Amino acid sequence: MQRLRLPPLSALRAFEAAARRASFKAAAEELLVTPTAISHQVKQLEAYMGLRVLDRTPRAVTLTPPGKALYEATASGFGEIERAVARLLAESAPTTVTLTSTTAFLSHWLVPRMDALRQALPTIDLRLHTSNTIEDLRAGGIETAIRYGRGPFAGAASTQLCSDVMTPVCSPGLGLSQLEDLRRVTLIHIDGRSRPTPKPDWNRWCEQTGIADLDTSAGPRFPDSMLAVQAAIAGQGVVIASRVLVADALAAGLLEAPFSQTLAGDAYHFACALGLEQRNDIAALRTWFQNCFSAAHPQPRPVTVSLAARP
Repeated sequence: MQRLRLPPLSALRAFEAAARRASFKAAAEELLVTPTAISHQVKQLEAYMGLRVLDRTPRAVTLTPPGKALYEATASGFGEIERAVARLLAESAPTTVTLTSTTAFLSHWLVPRMDALRQALPTIDLRLHTSNTIEDLRAGGIETAIRYGRGPFAGAASTQLCSDVMTPVCSPGLGLSQLEDLRRVTLIHIDGRSRPTPKPDWNRWCEQTGIADLDTSAGPRFPDSMLAVQAAIAGQGVVIASRVLVADALAAGLLEAPFSQTLAGDAYHFACALGLEQRNDIAALRTWFQNCFSAAHPQPRPVTVSLAARP
């Protein structure tokens, strides 16, 4: 069956507004046109239908019986359209998610990938919060975190992203290749690091590699790994750093890992407040991190020298 053609939608819209507001002037203000334009559209509708839908008086406009039936239909139809549009816009509007992590992780790993994250998840407005201590996660506050540790974490649902190792890194310009080369370069220390435990410092690394008589007390000391890694990139010495955090610098040739010996690290986890695990935006964010870590950070295999194995 052939469907009847509808009257012009602009004429129906003008009629619905005029009938609802009982005024051409008020309808014109709502639709951002002139009262003359409203009058013209209503006349066009009446000519199309061959029916009078509005009675005009100097004080107001009123519905005729045919106009009342048409108004009920148009008001219902336009109302349904407005509700559907509002719902669709709400569903596609960016949702705000706050993520907390350490300064080092945000600066070395996440910030360089923010553009890729925005392209992959355009409906998520990610807000970053930096803290070197564990923050409580809750709905309406800081909902998510990238945490470094062994997990699980109290008050949070967490997913392990990848394990980590700690490895000495330095600028290629230092020309290190043998363990004995450490005697001629500066050792960089990180004092503010709380994970992993025991601390991955130079004393522990020397014990595991069997290096003796290396002065592990000398060298600059930094409060966090972000500054220490920048010093290493600048050629100021060698630092023991998270392989995950320096992966990009290694790939770019800004740093090198001259030795195979490493120290065991902890693991990186995506965490969220309990009860938010299945929320669409948080689930999408978790999946994005999982995919990135899987592609960029395949599980490292620590190569260490055990004290028990030494003669």
